[in-house]
Amino acid sequence: MTTPAAALRVLHVASAIDPVAGGPVVALLGLARAQAQEGMRVSVLTTYGRGTDLSAGDDLRSRGIDVRLVGPGRGLLFSHPRLRPVLGEMIAQVDVVHVHALWEDIQHQACREAGRRGVPYVIRPCGGLDPWSMRQSWLKKRLYMLWRMRRNLDRATAIHFTTQMECDLVQRLRLAAPAIVEPNGVDLSEFQNPARGSFRARYPQLADRPYVLYLGRLHPLKGLELLIPAFAQCAAREAVLVVAGPDEGFLQQCRRMAEAHAIADRVIFTGILRGRERIGALADATLFCLPSFHENFGISVVESLAAGVPVIVSDHVYIHREISAAGAGGVVPLDVGALADELKRWLADESLRSAAAGRGLALVRERYDWRQIARRWGEHYRGMMRDA
Repeated sequence: MTTPAAALRVLHVASAIDPVAGGPVVALLGLARAQAQEGMRVSVLTTYGRGTDLSAGDDLRSRGIDVRLVGPGRGLLFSHPRLRPVLGEMIAQVDVVHVHALWEDIQHQACREAGRRGVPYVIRPCGGLDPWSMRQSWLKKRLYMLWRMRRNLDRATAIHFTTQMECDLVQRLRLAAPAIVEPNGVDLSEFQNPARGSFRARYPQLADRPYVLYLGRLHPLKGLELLIPAFAQCAAREAVLVVAGPDEGFLQQCRRMAEAHAIADRVIFTGILRGRERIGALADATLFCLPSFHENFGISVVESLAAGVPVIVSDHVYIHREISAAGAGGVVPLDVGALADELKRWLADESLRSAAAGRGLALVRERYDWRQIARRWGEHYRGMMRDA
C-alpha cells in the first residue's frame, strides 16, 4: 500500500541545530522545513553544546515540526544519558529515520535503535567518508569505523550522498547499503524579492564598486589563503573583497594576509550574516568565490546562483561539475595564479557574468529547489519502507 506524503512520519537526527556549525545543519533545516510544507509529519532530534544558539529549533516548531533537544553533550562523542530513551520514544512513532553526519554518539544510537525496531534509516555522511575527510584524525576514524560505524553503514537502508562526486569517491569502501544521490537545496521564495542595495547601504565604502563575496566559516579548509592573495593580484583595483562568516580561529590570520598583500583597505570582514542580511549580501555581489580545499556540496554556492550571482569555485567543491556543465561560473585548481586570472576574467566581463547568472538561476530551479527535493524524498522514503 502506498503511503501518501501527508502520512509519512520522518525523524531527522543530527548532532547540532545551530546554523553556525555549517552547511550540514543549514541543509538539515532546509530539508525539514520543505518536507513539512509538503505535508509530511516531521520531527527533529539533535544534541547541543553549552552556549549554543537554539533559536533554529523555535523556527522549526513554528512550522509545525516536533523538535527535541538533548544536551549539553559531553566528551569526544558528544554523549548524553538521555539520548537512548529519547531516541527510543521518537523512533517508535516514525516510519523512517534520516541520520545526518557520522562521528558523534547520537548518530550511532539512532542507527542502533532504528535497527532494533525495524525502522528503515538513511545516513547522510556530509562528506565524512571521502578520502580527504578520512585522512583527518585518521587513526581515530579508522578505529571508530571498526568499532561502530561500518556496521551502521552496512545495515542502513540507504546512504544519502549530495553529489555524484561524493558518491563516486566513497565507492572504495564497498558499503553494503545502496546509494541515493540527492542534492541539498534552497528555498526559492527567499530570493524572490531580495532587498537589493541594503547590504551596500550598510557598508558605504562599497558604494557602487564591484565586490567579490566569500560566505562561509573562516577556516583554513575554505581556501581563504588562496583567495586573499589571488584577489590582491587581480587587476581590478576598484573591486572589494567581502569575507562573511563566523570566525573559527582564522580571522586574525586573514587580516594579516590582507595587510601583507596591501589590500587591507579593500577587504571587509562582516562576521556571520543571517536571514535577510545574508540574502542581501548575495544579491548585491558581483561575484561569489569559494576556493575550498574540500567541500562535499557547498550550499552557499547554490544560494549565490539563486540570487543571480555567478560563482567561482575550486575543483575540490563537489558541485563543480554541475556548475561547469551549466555554464554558471568558473572552476579553478587550488592555485593562487589560476584563481587570480579567473577573478580578473569575470570581473572584467559584464556580459559573461550576465549570461552565467541566467544559466545559474535556471540550474537552481531545475535541480536545487527544496520543494522538489522534498517531494523526491517522499518517493525515496516510500521505497525504503517497501524494502524494509
